[in-house]
Amino acid sequence: MNNIPCPLCQSADHRLVFDLRHVTGGHRVPGQILCCQSCGFWFKQPSNRDRIREAYEDDYAADPMTETYMLSEPTRTFFRKVIAGIGPRHGRLLDIGTGLGTFVEEAQKAGYDAQGVDLCAPLVKKAQARGLNVQCKPAEELHSAEPFDVITMMDIIEHVPEPLKLLAAARRILKPGGELVVYTPNHRAAVVLLAKLLRRVGVGFAVEEIFGGNHVGFFDDQTLLSAMNKAGFALRKMQLFPYDPSRPGQPVSPVSLAAVTAVEQLGKPFHRMFRMLAYAQSQP
Repeated sequence: MNNIPCPLCQSADHRLVFDLRHVTGGHRVPGQILCCQSCGFWFKQPSNRDRIREAYEDDYAADPMTETYMLSEPTRTFFRKVIAGIGPRHGRLLDIGTGLGTFVEEAQKAGYDAQGVDLCAPLVKKAQARGLNVQCKPAEELHSAEPFDVITMMDIIEHVPEPLKLLAAARRILKPGGELVVYTPNHRAAVVLLAKLLRRVGVGFAVEEIFGGNHVGFFDDQTLLSAMNKAGFALRKMQLFPYDPSRPGQPVSPVSLAAVTAVEQLGKPFHRMFRMLAYAQSQP
């Protein structure tokens, strides 16, 4: 374990925070949660690295909740808000980790020449069947003769074991001054702090929900900024906001949902909310 480099700073100086190798089932990726002592980034050492890829194969695409989450009206409404924050609505846009292509579709409606990439072949086929320009290939392998004006990553960077490679690929195919938009959970949020406190007193379900799923990188508003800076991006603006219960994701009990909503509201005055959206520009 001690020889594993941190995905952000490559340091091998880190400590074990949670052992979640026992958390299995569904689309989960079991493993150990490590904290880098040099840069503070939390990341997962999967018990089986192949499980990262396996978590997004046929079963994932066939899960009714996957389609509901990606195509719901609350998702579309949120994506429209993201697009409105980019600026001039024109040019070439690439959505990385596009799934069923919902962001591509909404970007096209807003006036962009939009396309997407995703590694889940069944989802890509469904997106293509809807007439969308979506390819099944790693973003790291893209080489665009015509650079993009905008690249978006909605709920994807936390699933990637080498996020700096992904960010470097985005910068390579972006125009100088082009915009990168990243949406991901904020692990300095009040709800995450509460989960850690509960774990200390022997209540582990909240930590298992947050860290035991299919995420392998656990960014916060500081480590995400650091990663973007390392990859050659300058932050333009960052927005923090609470978990949105109107977006149907994995099933959440009414009691858990009420608790999460209450904690999120308590964290709001201190900017400790669970979701973050960063707009950054590619530097020369």
